[in-house]
Amino acid sequence: MASVNEKELTQIIKSKTASGAYYLYGTDFHGVETAKKALTASVVSGGDDTCNLHEFDGKGLDVIALSDACDMLPMFASSVCVTVRDLNADSERLSDEKLKMLIDTVENLPETTVLIFYNPNIDVCDGKKAPGTKTQKLINAVNEHGTVCLLPAKTQKEAVKLIVSSAKKKGGAIDENTAGFLWERCLGNMNTILSELDKLIAYTSGGDIDIPTVALITPEESGAKGFHLADAAAAGNISLALQLYHELIDAKTEPVYLLYVLMGSMNDLYRARLAIESGKNIANVTEDFKYTKATAFRAKNAFSSARRADLGHLRKCMEILSRADMDMKSGACAPDIILEKAITEMLVGGARVR
Repeated sequence: MASVNEKELTQIIKSKTASGAYYLYGTDFHGVETAKKALTASVVSGGDDTCNLHEFDGKGLDVIALSDACDMLPMFASSVCVTVRDLNADSERLSDEKLKMLIDTVENLPETTVLIFYNPNIDVCDGKKAPGTKTQKLINAVNEHGTVCLLPAKTQKEAVKLIVSSAKKKGGAIDENTAGFLWERCLGNMNTILSELDKLIAYTSGGDIDIPTVALITPEESGAKGFHLADAAAAGNISLALQLYHELIDAKTEPVYLLYVLMGSMNDLYRARLAIESGKNIANVTEDFKYTKATAFRAKNAFSSARRADLGHLRKCMEILSRADMDMKSGACAPDIILEKAITEMLVGGARVR
């Protein structure tokens, strides 16, 4: 029937006029989860959810059982609600036959049934502009016979407002500057942020939450710490780089994941340094390299750090990390040894530049 935005979906939920099939997805995972809960509550309420709410996991989805649930009549209520969590038809390698059955279920949904597909933990686009072929076919079917809502990640400004208002609702207080610090510390993951906010409110007993308190209570995401490690390596700061490296390893961060983070962060620094050399600004880099609203802060941080980095050393770091990536994929040596060797090579080169 239609594709709607978050505001329009909220209006549907408030009016309690939900009908047909829904597909909720996007990189605002907290928004997807919140919308699903509100949508479900608008369809079944009170004790109705005992008999009239049927929930399925997308991993290993039983398509026949799902179809049967959708065909059930509501008991002492006007509607049945069926939900499917985190279904990626492409990564699940859903057969053509099962996909057809799934689409048939969407197309022949009883008027008394509301079917909700929602993805609070997976990005069905996998960082690309569009989902895979099979997932897109399902989305198209829902769009034709129901409602599709894409919830993109919130900008830092939007997220900060949500953090401040959430703290107030929960009996705490946090200003916008501190909320921004919390957002960056958690890499914009709203599920993590709101969980940490509960801890911060409990720690301060409902008092004001400030930056030192966030730094004390909320651990820095490994991805954020990985950026600081890349920054330290690029600047030849041996003591800080080794400190961060050992903190990440002590936290059981997988060497393969850490290498991925380092490569991404070093790439951000390299782009920023090239842009500075060419007289370009953050807006140019954000647009040219397709940084999203959720990742634009990476370009901002890289610009701040890249001004003191040597372009030749950054290029050398990229080469070292690329070689480490090939070594890990070839199984030439243990991943942790390959990573430590790469970091040492970057630091030695950085120290020489300094």
